[in-house]
Amino acid sequence: MAFSTSSSAQAARERVAQRLRELRADAGLTGTELAKRCGWTHPKTSRIENGRTRPTPDDIRRWCRACGAEDQAADILAESRNAESAYTEWRRKVRAGLKKLQDSYVDLFQSTELFRIYSPTLVPGLLQTEGYARAVLSATAALHEVPDDAEEAAAARVQRSEIIH
Repeated sequence: MAFSTSSSAQAARERVAQRLRELRADAGLTGTELAKRCGWTHPKTSRIENGRTRPTPDDIRRWCRACGAEDQAADILAESRNAESAYTEWRRKVRAGLKKLQDSYVDLFQSTELFRIYSPTLVPGLLQTEGYARAVLSATAALHEVPDDAEEAAAARVQRSEIIH
């Protein structure tokens, strides 16, 4: 089964950060040395390679140049654009409300024959009670600053979970 769009977008952002971190390490540079070569502060280098700050196209080009890996810039730029595109798409979907987002997964869940779910911090959506789902979805709405229709979204999530019965 596919990951949710939000986690896929975040994973794509993290892959870009990891590639940049690996370029720096392969070049034998410290974060401070890279920052100096790029003309910015060490904290910026740290934020970019830990995925807390999205690198601009100029940042990626400077990073690759500083690491002697200019041939990889175009590929990393494309990967970064794809990550941002996925994130923008997810934001567009979630702005329409969490219920609509829950409903968008119905066909995927119905066509899935084998579910493999591991969640160390939350009860997986298919196993959530309506009250638990409402609390999780309400917190998600607040976190992402989107309309809080957790009541309707929780009902949709519980209805969708009927496929496991």
